[in-house]
Amino acid sequence: MNNDTLLSICIPTYNRASCLKQCLESITLQFSDPEVKRQVEVFISDNASSDTTEQVVNGFQQKFSNISYNKNPQNLGFDRSALLLVEKAQGEFVWFMGDDDALFPDAIKYLLEQIKQQKFKYCVVNFWGYDKNLEQLALKYPNPAIRENQLFEKLEDYIKKTKPDENLVGFFCGLSVQIFNRELWQNFPDKNKFIGTHAMHLYVLLSAMKEQPFALFAKPLVKARSDNIRWETFSGLGTAKSRAQATQKILLWILDFYNIPHSKALMKCKLYVNMAKNFTMGFIRNKIFKSQTTRDFIKKIFGKL
Repeated sequence: MNNDTLLSICIPTYNRASCLKQCLESITLQFSDPEVKRQVEVFISDNASSDTTEQVVNGFQQKFSNISYNKNPQNLGFDRSALLLVEKAQGEFVWFMGDDDALFPDAIKYLLEQIKQQKFKYCVVNFWGYDKNLEQLALKYPNPAIRENQLFEKLEDYIKKTKPDENLVGFFCGLSVQIFNRELWQNFPDKNKFIGTHAMHLYVLLSAMKEQPFALFAKPLVKARSDNIRWETFSGLGTAKSRAQATQKILLWILDFYNIPHSKALMKCKLYVNMAKNFTMGFIRNKIFKSQTTRDFIKKIFGKL
């Protein structure tokens, strides 16, 4: 890879050949701009996929010399794969990308322009949620919503001004919206202690970037595929209850790490309320409104379902 690499797009993948093809197409279409291609590399870590992932990637590698691929001899899990990706990357900044997501046209060019201004070391960009085929728009803003560009002197300033609820966890867990300075990640000494959390990126970034300039970008750069998380592949997160408990555990860690006052008793009550709410919504989705057309109609009237 050339020494001009400014951005490494790092993609962990496992048995999602068709989704990965769509993801890579959205990236490589932007390489028609020679300046974008010159400054960007793509690195894919394949966790021993048994489908056609390798053939898909090889097809892109034949056309683009700035795509690297590593097929692990066994499934390393997300956390170890994330560590491997950043270690192998050569860009000044890293953009994690979910293998089932895609980029809007000119997203890379826009981000490169922001990076060159050197006003942040870590940023979160806006995404729009789409259906499983990345065709129909379902959600314009994440939670918390990013409605305007903002720059904070420190990441800590943003977190302390944000309502400390479970949405904060989802905001920083979203893989495809995280862009960060690779050297700061690499220099953080305690990365290995977060192996097994299934949220390595959140813990490392919120630790390593606490005192670093942080930015939010409102321009939607990512198309996220909704309802496509394979929870069964994450040990201990196979049920709604276990996921709710894991979310609360991460939130408590954030609040403690950033010295934000909170009541554990109140948070426990919120946990059970949210579990009941999620169970009810799941029942409504799966038992009453099975039809996607019906669910889309109800969404327009009542909001998210």
